[in-house]
Amino acid sequence: MNAKAIRQLADVTLDKYRSSIPRKAFEQVIEEIVAGGSEGAGLKYEAALLCRGSFPATLEENGEPCIVEASVYRLNAVAAASFMLDGPEGLLLHLGLSETDTYITKHEIDDLVTVVRILRKEADT
Repeated sequence: MNAKAIRQLADVTLDKYRSSIPRKAFEQVIEEIVAGGSEGAGLKYEAALLCRGSFPATLEENGEPCIVEASVYRLNAVAAASFMLDGPEGLLLHLGLSETDTYITKHEIDDLVTVVRILRKEADT
């Protein structure tokens, strides 16, 4: 399939699913397909860590100490589209995290997410 046909198919798909696919992420996927040719070498799920911070806290349910860790990730086009269409499960799997005590917040910018984890035991000093 040539680049022109791929772009026409992409335009039709984007028009059909406009409300559920982030435009920038979708366009990046199409560019990767066109650049990678038929083998699609650029289509990998990636999440780059931008920053991470942690702080001590207290659990409301029982008053026990815990550590809250917040990380901000920039998703590539494949990960952003997957997050919008399928939810956070793919990101959790990619990061090796479980759903227990993990919360993901989507930003207004299509490719940024914040992952907050509650570590139920206080870290050693």
